[in-house]
Amino acid sequence: MYMVGDTIGELSGRLLVQCRPGQAKNAARVASAHGTGLVLTGRMPRPTVEALRGHGFTGPILCDANRYSGRRRTAARAGVRGSWTAEQHDLGLVALTDSGYLAAHDWRGLHRVLSEAARQPGPVVAMLPLAARWFEHSVAGVVAELDRYGVPVAVAIEHARDPFGVRYLVRGFLELLTASVPVLLLRSDVSAVGALVHGAHAAAIGTTTHLRHVPPRPARTAAHLPALAAFVPPLMGHHPLDSLGRLTPSWRCDCHECAGRPLTDLTSTPRPEVSAFRHSLSAQLTLWSALRSGPTPVEDWHDRCHRALSAHRRLSAAVPGWYPPANLHTWTHLRRASAPRDEPARG
Repeated sequence: MYMVGDTIGELSGRLLVQCRPGQAKNAARVASAHGTGLVLTGRMPRPTVEALRGHGFTGPILCDANRYSGRRRTAARAGVRGSWTAEQHDLGLVALTDSGYLAAHDWRGLHRVLSEAARQPGPVVAMLPLAARWFEHSVAGVVAELDRYGVPVAVAIEHARDPFGVRYLVRGFLELLTASVPVLLLRSDVSAVGALVHGAHAAAIGTTTHLRHVPPRPARTAAHLPALAAFVPPLMGHHPLDSLGRLTPSWRCDCHECAGRPLTDLTSTPRPEVSAFRHSLSAQLTLWSALRSGPTPVEDWHDRCHRALSAHRRLSAAVPGWYPPANLHTWTHLRRASAPRDEPARG
């Protein structure tokens, strides 16, 4: 049995990388450089975990069975499987339950997941894949249930695009953080950093669009290949690589992968997709490292969102069809709403 990263405490304050098993090697390289861990998303984690440990990766690993997504997703009322928990413990990991999808107001499903997680041998984190509407009027009830069962939870949120672009949802998520148990956020984008500065126990940034939220049950549509994108720190989001030279020719990045080089250099590497992948993770991890080491992480986070929103507005004035991301609007509005009455809101 491996005995690395096997306590809830070791996850505290970490910005994790959520990836598919096939991305684990590159993700682990970046995670190691930043002293953090991974969330493997897939139903057969053992070969990947054993390979990572065999190659010297010592960071924490969570295993997300992902039973809650896809056209044939499992409902939360199906409960959790003890065999899945036991396999993770056998690998020396904190176990993440293989919970099904929690539709809005499915209190029966919530009770089943929490009660069965509470009966599992520890350490265990109850996975809660929540519909967005849980955060509209039900958060106080959810907090009461979390306090009642006393089990750490990992939350992933269903939304067609970006759950943190919805004001009521962000307010509800921050209320969820008042629970007496550790609350982790999985399947997020850079808003995972916002969750951490506001008190989330840990959070995970996804490596693909579908790993940055829980997509609604998909219809049968034609598949398409997304444009190759990279995280652009001044804009606090992912943008197509082919637009960087036109929009941001002078912007440089100080993450471990770029070391001060212009972002446009990503397009001229032998494997631009790998360079963009590593840079995007490293840049977000660098952002979190800078915030957590500063004296005022919450204020600094909101200031960065404000500056990024201003940069987007300048681009929208020059580029037809350019729209600032909704999550920046939401975080900036939250900053204004929470400002003291004698402190002027930032414009």
